[in-house]
Amino acid sequence: MAKTIILSYLLLLIPLYAYTGVPSDNSNCLTVYQEKAAIAVQIADSFEGIKEIGDNRGFDNKNFERMMLEVGWWRGAAWCAFSLKLIYQLAGIKTTVTGWSPTAYNKRHVIFTDGRLLEPIKPGDSGTLSYAKYRNNPKRFKAIGHAFIIKKTIGNSAVITAEGNTDGNGDREGNGFYEKIRPLNANIHITRWDK
Repeated sequence: MAKTIILSYLLLLIPLYAYTGVPSDNSNCLTVYQEKAAIAVQIADSFEGIKEIGDNRGFDNKNFERMMLEVGWWRGAAWCAFSLKLIYQLAGIKTTVTGWSPTAYNKRHVIFTDGRLLEPIKPGDSGTLSYAKYRNNPKRFKAIGHAFIIKKTIGNSAVITAEGNTDGNGDREGNGFYEKIRPLNANIHITRWDK
């Protein structure tokens, strides 16, 4: 009940943060993005604890289920990327995220990939996990199979995430929406949707 109230409150606030002006420089644009990213994390927090009914057949929170259907999710479909798409849409962040998890990787602004930190990770960044390895380079991962949002970092070694379609073990086919701790390694990729 409390999460539904928080989500309803956030949905009322989102139009207040909608940006309609033209920024005069990049710093103003960055501030607007940071505000929207903070809202995205709050929205993700409000989804924590929502559970699946059956095998991707629905959700115990009917308001969440309705919103998921509106962003394109269908009963029986894996929903990690759909929940990420919903979070960004509600926060007013433009992305090309669809229901397919590889679309959560924004190649226009890569933050962390292949075990390398290219710039500081920030709340609201998009994370993906790769599961298969290249035959000719077993240290490098490919085949993105899971998507989530970054809530915060733990030093330079891990991130705290909010993610749908996972479980207590961090599996990509899970039973709900959870906060997770993910170590930064070669199979995690983090990008940002400010470009």
